[in-house]
Amino acid sequence: MIIPAWNASETLCRCLDALKRQTMPPLETVVVDDGSSDTTAELARSYGVRVIPLSGKMGPALARNEGVFAASGEIALFVDADVVVPENLVERIAGLLSDPSVAGVQTLYAPDCPGEGLITTYQNFYYHHSLARMRPGGVAVFATWCAAVRRDVFLELGGFNTNVPEPTVEDEELGYAIADSGRVILLEKSLQVTHLAEYTFGTFAGRRLRMAVAQAKSGWRQVKQRLLARYMNVHETGTHHSRWVVLSILITFLAWLSPLSMLFTGPAGLLLFPALLFLALLCHWSFFASAVKRFGWRVFPGFAVMCITDMTILGFGIIRGTLEYLSGKHY
Repeated sequence: MIIPAWNASETLCRCLDALKRQTMPPLETVVVDDGSSDTTAELARSYGVRVIPLSGKMGPALARNEGVFAASGEIALFVDADVVVPENLVERIAGLLSDPSVAGVQTLYAPDCPGEGLITTYQNFYYHHSLARMRPGGVAVFATWCAAVRRDVFLELGGFNTNVPEPTVEDEELGYAIADSGRVILLEKSLQVTHLAEYTFGTFAGRRLRMAVAQAKSGWRQVKQRLLARYMNVHETGTHHSRWVVLSILITFLAWLSPLSMLFTGPAGLLLFPALLFLALLCHWSFFASAVKRFGWRVFPGFAVMCITDMTILGFGIIRGTLEYLSGKHY
């Protein structure tokens, strides 16, 4: 069990408490302290787990790699410090990986989370739905909120790309590498973990912007394999990215540009703006249908506003990431 942690004192205890309740205890638990300035390391040591301190904030890719190098088990099970896992997680993971044809196992966020407020509920459910909508079986997804991989496979593929400095696409790219090597990552939808994070608008916008910038750069680094195949996902390449989300981002971008049409069409051009926003939301019909089924119709207006905001941020991030890549900043 490998837990990268940076200033995680508010959530780490709940994460480690869940590990103490496992029906099959993990062989070992390694907390990699990524240069925390709070009591993360002290809290981890109080649970009797192994703590590996890093000299400064090195990023989650390097932290997880160091955890794997220090661990001795045949399976590397990654868990984020703000996640609570079910009591049978280790037992289920061990059972699934007893099949030699399976190289990794991916879990889901649970649809509900302890955090309150529209932004937190939207973001958590968005992440849940992104994987829950996928076809069962082998995927190219390796999202390290809670995911396992065989240690020998991890080492053979070089682990996480430490050139990626922030928690963005380092795990995503490892998932692609595992799938592209011909190995199977099993998406186990019945294994769901609880995400403890709470978002303000600032933390939500900052996170989504960083992700979009990093994904744009990742796409341009390998255009054919990523931008055209993985991110556009026209032929369902086993990723959580949806072609409808890509289309929604494009339509939302056009919606914000639509007032310019009034230069040619006059006041009638005003009708284009709401029409395009409606089409952008329509691209997410399955997300809204699932959300309404889970939470009721009351969430729809807020989720609709959040979705348009989200697509706007993602679109801006893609443009920014592309410009940075073209200027030579590839990571």
